[in-house]
This record gives sequence, C-alpha cells and structure tokens, in this order.
Amino acid sequence: MTDGSPPESGPVRPGPDQAPARVLGGRYALGRAIGTGASGTVYAAEDLDLGRHVAVKVLHEALAGDPVFVERLAQEARIVAGLQHPNILTVYDWGVDGSAYLVTEYLAGGSLRSLLDTGRTLSHSQALVVGLDVCQALDHAHQMGVVHRDLKPANLLFSQDGHLKVSDFGLASALAETSRTDIFVEGIVGTARFASPEQAKGQSLDGRSDVYALALVLVESVTGHLPFVEDTLVGTLRARRRRDVPVPASMGPLGPAVVQAGVVDPNRRPGAGEFGRLLLDASAGLLRPEPLPLVGPGEIGAAPLSGEVPVVPKTKAPAEPRPERVVGPNRRAPWVLVAGLMVVGAVLGGAALWQGSQQSTARVPLLVGDDEVDAAATIVEAGWLAEPRYERRDGTREGQVLSTEPAFGAELEEGGTVVLVVSLGSTRVAVPTGLVGLSLPEATRLLEAVELTAGTVAEVHNDEVEAGMVLQVAAVAAELPRGSGVDLIVSAGAAPRTVPVGLVEGPAEEAVAALTALGLEPVVVEAHDEFIEAGAVVSLQPAPDEEVPFGSAIEVTVSVGPIPRPVPDVVGLGLVAAEDRLAAAGFRVVEVVGSAEGGTIASQAPPADEELSPVERVVLVLEGGEPQEDEGTSADTE
Repeated sequence: MTDGSPPESGPVRPGPDQAPARVLGGRYALGRAIGTGASGTVYAAEDLDLGRHVAVKVLHEALAGDPVFVERLAQEARIVAGLQHPNILTVYDWGVDGSAYLVTEYLAGGSLRSLLDTGRTLSHSQALVVGLDVCQALDHAHQMGVVHRDLKPANLLFSQDGHLKVSDFGLASALAETSRTDIFVEGIVGTARFASPEQAKGQSLDGRSDVYALALVLVESVTGHLPFVEDTLVGTLRARRRRDVPVPASMGPLGPAVVQAGVVDPNRRPGAGEFGRLLLDASAGLLRPEPLPLVGPGEIGAAPLSGEVPVVPKTKAPAEPRPERVVGPNRRAPWVLVAGLMVVGAVLGGAALWQGSQQSTARVPLLVGDDEVDAAATIVEAGWLAEPRYERRDGTREGQVLSTEPAFGAELEEGGTVVLVVSLGSTRVAVPTGLVGLSLPEATRLLEAVELTAGTVAEVHNDEVEAGMVLQVAAVAAELPRGSGVDLIVSAGAAPRTVPVGLVEGPAEEAVAALTALGLEPVVVEAHDEFIEAGAVVSLQPAPDEEVPFGSAIEVTVSVGPIPRPVPDVVGLGLVAAEDRLAAAGFRVVEVVGSAEGGTIASQAPPADEELSPVERVVLVLEGGEPQEDEGTSADTE
C-alpha cells in the first residue's frame, strides 16, 4: 500500500484498555508486531507527524551500539530511498532510538513467504508474474549499482490489491558490516536457504547473485519445495557450491529460464533484465492467472515472515479452478498475467479487467521509442492486453517499440488489445568471406562494401604472416545486423626473440646453429683472445638475454687464440733462467731435451725473434742433448 491508508486489520493506536504505544524518534507509534526474523522485528505503526500508516523494522538492540553498522545503515537507506521504482518498497526514514530502525510504506497483503507457509503453491502463470515483477525491481536496482544480497519470499510483499514490491534492499549490505558476528551464523548475512554459490564461497557479489536467489524462489513457489536444503547450514552451502539448481519438470514452461538463472557459474547466468525476457518467452499458451490468495501481515506467533527458518513441509491446499480461456500462441501471456496479478485492481475481489460488466474507453498512449517490457507494462496498467509483433528496421535497437495498433491517441475499450510492433534490430547482412589473408585496409573496405565495419582489431604475433594481414575473423554468426562491427585478428609480425645465454666460451658451430634455429642471422667475426681457446665464442652482440626483432643479425666473435709474439733468445742460459725468460714473454709450454744437470741451452726452436702463439710449444735443447719430435721432458710455467 502506497497511499498510507490504514489496513483492514485495524488501527495502530492502542485502545483505551491498552498500554501506550512505544514511540520511536518521537514520531512513529508502534502497534502490533507483524513479523520477526534474524535481524529484528517488523511492526505496524503510525507516523504521528503525517498521520499515515507505516511499517517499522526494529533491528536488534545490539546493532545500535555498533557505529560502523549505524553509519552503513544510514548510507544504504539513503541509497534505497533514491531507487524510486513501483516494485521496490519505499523507505521513508531511518534512525536510532534505543534500537536502529527503518520506516517503510505499509503493505497489507502480506508476503510471499506467508502465502507459501499456508501450504499453497503458485500456478505457472502466477509465478511468472511474480518473477516479472521482481525482475523489473532487480534490473532497476542493479542499474543503480544496488545489489539486494538477501532475496527470499519474506522480502516479496504485496499491497492489499496484489501489487508486488521487493523489500529490504541494502539491509544485507549494512548487516555485513556489523562486528556482532554472534547475530548471524557462520558469517553469512541473509538466508542461507536462498544463498548463491558465490555467497557460499565468500566471493564478491553482483546482481547475478540476486537472479540465482530468484530462481530458487520461483522453484519453491511452484513446487512447494526448495532445492539444496540440507540438515545443516554448512551442508546447504556446500551443495550450492558444486551443482546447478535442479529444475523439476513440474516447472513447466518456466523451466528453461530458471535453468539458466540457476547455474553455479555467475558468468553464465542472465542479468535481471535478460531473465525477465526469458520469462516472457515462456508465456505462450499459459492460462490467465487467478488472484493470489494473499494472507496479509501476521501476528507474532503466526507463521514467521522472515523465511529464515526451515519450512516444515505442509500438505498443499488444492489449487483453485483455473479459468477456461487460454491465451493464444500469438499473444504474449505475461502481459495478460501482469494485468491479472500485478496491476492495481487486478487481484482480490474479482478484477474489473476480467469480470466487469461495464467497459470504459481510454486513449492509447505514446509508446513509440519505449522499451518493449516498459510499453507492455503501461498497456496492462491501462486495462488492455498487449500483443507483440516483431520486425527488423535499420537504425533501431532491439526491443524498441516502432509503432502501435491502434495508433497513439486512438480510443480503445478496456480489455482491448494493443499490438506492439517491436524492433528485432537492424536488418542482417552476410559477413563476407575471404577476409583472411587481406591487409587490414583491404578487409575494412570489403566490410564497408556490405555495410559492416571493422570492429575490435586484435594483434597477435605470427612468424609466417607479415604484419598487418588478417589472420582470423572473430564473427560469431554468418549474418550480423547492418552496421555491426566485425572483430578481426591481425598479424603483428613475428614475435621478438631473446638472444640465448650459455653460448659464450662454447663451440662456435653450436652457437651458429642455435641462433639460426631462432630465426636470427649469425655473423661470425674472428678475433684473438688470450684466454679463450681457438674456435670458441668470445662474445655475442647484441648481448645474451637481450630482446631483438625476428631476423636480426647477431655478431658472433670467435677466438683464433692469443696474438703471436717474438720468442726471446735463451741460448746460453741455464734451464731455470731460460724458462723464466720465456714465461715473462708469455710462453707457457716448454719442452726440454737433454739432461738439465749443470747444462746450458745449446739451441731453441723456434729460433729467437720468430713469432709464435703463446699457447704453442717452445723446445729447448741442452748441451749434449738432441732435439726430438715426440720425446723429451716438458714443463709448464705460469
């Protein structure tokens, strides 16, 4: 109820024999308690300043002493108060007066939880309209950046005329900030029975968590049983983490949409708006919904409104007889359902839309340019039926209303049908073949010739295809709406290479082979080196571990040994003196021929002043000795 008028259940003010009502904030006189749950108690109340009926949710007193929670509650209440949607419960006020409290509009029709707790279930048509109403509320909130986090039947409230509103937006977020972990079990804020897999895993949440919870709500509403409810909280959460929601065949035409909304992976779930469209697609052939058997707010001691305790299975009450009329295959039944269930005056007491003996007329509103779902809601709120007709038209977006029949301004009797001509988007054109192998400019011209464009261009390295050539077309369909972008994958040329390490001081032929295998061009340069043996790599340029373009030239410096130098004259010297002179000149390998006892050097080979590499052998012949090619005594001097 949104106008503040008192409910049929009676006034809030205490009678003469009753104790004075508790007044919060000097303004809100609390009446009877109509619901209780883990977070607090809901009271029917009266706003003494404005004289209107309201509902006041009084949270646990312990929360009032938590400054972090109080600040977060105020922040969330301000956000929710700004949502302003016909399917979201209006928040009027909030504050702390002994306890933290929230003031909202009062709805006299009770909650979906109280209805289900009577043992009743919903028909497919009734559940469909509940789902559509909730999807509209969630889609609006999600677009405003607000996630509910605690969606459940207890938070789906009805006005006295059957209009559904979602309550407690923002409350779960505020409760998540409290330090009073004793109030909630295992750190899970909200009802674990409707928790999403990502809630069970303690991951961050977005709107798709609410979509999962709505899928569970719809399954319970139709079947009377909730999937994945184990004996313990831990068992329930564990079951949610691994398996998709099992959707029984009794869900009928709603099943496929609920299956998509109930998958474990949130990335595969539809958003709230898309879930609503999937439900609309399930509407063909459904019966008109009966008015919901609303229960109204309970008293403490009656069935709890919180939904936060396991529901004891009850015997289902027999379903009321269904009407005879079936919606034809060319009519979108959800819009009929919306008229039968969610629109003011269409539920309870026999709606005039179905049974009124007097018909009135009204002018068809201007709906061109509106979204299909919004236009349909406008039509049914006016007391008409909505029938879609789809066509493609260039320059329009999918779901946009192009025209109506009757046209804007025409008179139409209550109960009449308005045909919505809805766009399927621009006309489709074939994605051209032959794009692969073209340069990017060539591919772009070919796409533009058929009124498509080059979309996102991603570059990947390819050793065989030159840079700028199309490698792959990322189109997901053979045809796309005119003007669409076609994503292309283009070669960025060969990937750069890293000069390998571990080649220096190794054999030159191995270095050349390794560089060639990487697509680099080794250029061999010879150089003398005092320490690296001939035939080994002295250095690489660019240096090892540097990144270079594919095909780059790599200079490989290969040692040809030390620089040759003159052999000193040691003839006539004693052996020790001769070896010292040779070592000082850099010659380290000496072969001695003859006895070294007291003798002097009679000859040397090579002779004095002849150039020789320091690593080659110098032969010294002592007096009385004979030079030999393969025998003798050698000594190494450093």
